[in-house]
Amino acid sequence: MAAAMPGPAKPIDALLEPRSVAVVGASPTSFVGRIVLENLDAIGYRGPVYPVNPRYEEVAGRRCYPSVDDLPEAPDAVAAAVRIDLVPEVLRAAAKRGARAAMVPGGGFSETGQAAVDAQREIAAVAREYGMAVAGPNCMGVIAPGRAALYIGTLAPHLLPGRVAVVSQSGSVIEAMVNMGPRIGFSALVSSGTEMGTSAGEYLSYFASDPDTDAVAVFLEGFRDPAAFVDGLRAMRAAGKPAAVLQAGRSAEAAAAIAAHSGTLASADEVVTGLLHQLGAIGVDDLDELIEVSEVLAHKRLPPGPRLIAVTDSGGEAQLVADHARRLGFELPQPSPAMVERLRGRWPNFAYIGNPVDPWGVDPDFHALYDEIVDAMAHEDADIVAVALDKVTTWMGENEVDLGAAGARSLIEAVRRTGRYGVYFTLHGMGPAHESVREPLRAAGIPLLHGLRPALVALRRARWWGTWRDRTPLPAAAEPGLVSIDEPGPVLSEHASRRVLAAYGVPVVPGDVAATAEEAVRLAGDLGHPVVMKANAPGVAHKSAAGFVAVGVAGDDAVRATFDRLAERARNSGVPANGVLVEATAAGVEVICGMRHDSAFGAVVLVGVGGALTEALKQVSVRVCPVSVEDLEEMLQESVIGAMLDRAGADPEPLKQAVAALSRLAADHPEIREVDVNPMFVGEAGTCAADALVVVDAANAVLANGSQSEGKEHA
Repeated sequence: MAAAMPGPAKPIDALLEPRSVAVVGASPTSFVGRIVLENLDAIGYRGPVYPVNPRYEEVAGRRCYPSVDDLPEAPDAVAAAVRIDLVPEVLRAAAKRGARAAMVPGGGFSETGQAAVDAQREIAAVAREYGMAVAGPNCMGVIAPGRAALYIGTLAPHLLPGRVAVVSQSGSVIEAMVNMGPRIGFSALVSSGTEMGTSAGEYLSYFASDPDTDAVAVFLEGFRDPAAFVDGLRAMRAAGKPAAVLQAGRSAEAAAAIAAHSGTLASADEVVTGLLHQLGAIGVDDLDELIEVSEVLAHKRLPPGPRLIAVTDSGGEAQLVADHARRLGFELPQPSPAMVERLRGRWPNFAYIGNPVDPWGVDPDFHALYDEIVDAMAHEDADIVAVALDKVTTWMGENEVDLGAAGARSLIEAVRRTGRYGVYFTLHGMGPAHESVREPLRAAGIPLLHGLRPALVALRRARWWGTWRDRTPLPAAAEPGLVSIDEPGPVLSEHASRRVLAAYGVPVVPGDVAATAEEAVRLAGDLGHPVVMKANAPGVAHKSAAGFVAVGVAGDDAVRATFDRLAERARNSGVPANGVLVEATAAGVEVICGMRHDSAFGAVVLVGVGGALTEALKQVSVRVCPVSVEDLEEMLQESVIGAMLDRAGADPEPLKQAVAALSRLAADHPEIREVDVNPMFVGEAGTCAADALVVVDAANAVLANGSQSEGKEHA
């Protein structure tokens, strides 16, 4: 029997590299119980392995024990290959013996129904009680290449050890990573399953301090523990380790109960995207992108800038590379006169030398051709030197693969001589690369990426990670005075909603409520014609759709007639309107900004295109509260609003302050569930909210500052 390894420092250590393992439910015929034993042998696990099953005396050449209590020592980790209803007692018995980790697989052991729900709750309770790390239930298990594998899938022989960890709630994604071929060296692969014991966020925090891990790739179907997820990403960023996150199912969140435009726009997709930006994590959109960015991160060195110079072997493919590179924000500097002179001096028939370089037909001696071109590229003023060739797959002809290998050798030598950042990518994901291309690039630390767009996306997002800025908290604001809003809710009238905004310093269009037609005439005269008039009706979220809004009202007679019409329409609708709001007419870039509560991450704020185009374009940027100085800047950069304000000559600062005010409001008043400001007019003359909607949880909530005038002038 092999000597026991040193004890683990943390429960997750016991999961990934246990001193000893018990496989409960092991048998010669059960796939799950047998494959775990086989995988431990295949990966070269050095510690004791104890099959546990009262029906057998021996399994897979090992002595089998009737129960965990009968083992000669406490197992560090246990694989529970039994029915889901039996798992809690297996974990409890193992924990009492001293086990610190467990793997609860799928494969027929996580049946649905109330019994499974009850068992999973009990698994969670056992994990909490004993401080166990538990992968699953309903998972494929965990693999630490070269160390241990509590895993129920086929352990591919080409799985490479390395320094990228994978955490996936989907077992199929783990299988895809295991079976992708010899790419991306892994420190660990964790199929976390339904996460009744250990959540994705806890794994992130673990890998942040793991000396064997430099980066983590994460695949999520949902957030079992949102707070732990946020903490985990913060720990990764603090450790200087990139995390790449792909979340599926973002579009499934129902918005039926959301009253405000901002609620429907700040969907799960936008919320997760904004959160990842805030926390300095790389967001990706599909599995190809996750794999390619993991390949970039596996080599530790990140692209230093956006200037890319490339060589391919086709004019059409060169154009395709240029199209996608420009679309994704890369710069393509034209070759310098020195580079053009150098190449034409060697090959006078080199008709056009651009970026990307297309040398097709210039010289049949492609070894010398690519050596010269790539070396010349590496001496240009560029950040990334790229070779883009599809001549790499194992089923291509000998000459084609030789060309691909020649391009790899040229890139390796050029990078070695100049210290440039080099990358090799194919233009489509056509299959695994031949070892003559793959292995020299790996040894040289140069990423080999598959697929044009996934490759460029991976480079762009890896570069973004290196440019991310630490967050600066917003300066503290003076506490507003508070007064009760005497309305039934949940949807406040616009007059009350304006008071809420004004209390937090959000500028609103001058205006007030008129109780009579003559009061409306007087207000309109003071504000200046034309005016906007609205039935001041609580309980109505979308006033325009209800016919409660009139714009461009000019002249005393028109004001009187509009007052009467709006008041009558409110009465006929059964809405207890509290007069008619008369507002000045504003102008500028129409912006939407708002706040709502996300079910996973709490209050979020958004800013984007407002007015009539809001629903059509759905062009917004979202951040989780509290926002930072950098968040406010990035929100405008990410949406087209920043460019629109710049074109209009409008100061963006008041808009940033309005969004900051909504973030403070969310923190001060959790009873406010939604805020919608649409449109907010931003122009050279100033910034002001022309329409406001506030939705609260309960009636008579203490919300606004009664001492402030709601009729603020344009800022």
